Amino acid sequence: MGWNIANWKLFLLILTSLISFISISQGAVIHGKIYSWEDFSILPNTVVTINTTPEQRVVSNDGSYSFNVSLGNYKIEAFYYVNGELKYYASENITVRSEGSYNIDLLLFPVLPEINTSLGEINFEISVEEKNYIIYPIFIAIAISIFAYFKLRIRKRDVRQDFPEDLKMLVEEIKKAGGRITQKELRERLKISEAKLSLMLADLERRGVIEKVKKGRGNIIFLR
Repeated sequence: MGWNIANWKLFLLILTSLISFISISQGAVIHGKIYSWEDFSILPNTVVTINTTPEQRVVSNDGSYSFNVSLGNYKIEAFYYVNGELKYYASENITVRSEGSYNIDLLLFPVLPEINTSLGEINFEISVEEKNYIIYPIFIAIAISIFAYFKLRIRKRDVRQDFPEDLKMLVEEIKKAGGRITQKELRERLKISEAKLSLMLADLERRGVIEKVKKGRGNIIFLR
């Protein structure tokens, strides 16, 4: 005996109820607060949507929202309007893998004219490959700097070890003065002629041990 229309309607009603019951039993709750990016204050009167089937949409009067969903992948979007114009926006992607409660707070940012909110989330994370392109030059630059520093230190040390005794004495006098002294004061301390001192200073400057800076009619000697 075949089914009539009434029997089919009853069957579909029971099937729909059963599917709804299964969906609810395997569902979850997504909820959270809505905040402004300016001062992290609660942002009421925000429109929040989630792309379930059919789409769910709420207007949050108190700055909070809640959706009942089944297992799956979803996108939550929040829109805040001022005088009918979209001012703040946020979106979050979430995967519901099990039953339970999912707390997803939304932080709304200003909408820039050139950004289309329909594009969804903008991923600011750097991929592994991009990180390597950035990190490698940094490490290379640091390595070169360390190598140059120690090479310079070694070169200076070797040069100073090869000093003649008179140059060593000259360097020691500059050290005693705190690494900075006028050429006139240095000549008075060492009791040598101006010509000899000039030659000695020129030798030290060529070796990269000192730096001579002109000031007025005299020079100031700096130990490097």
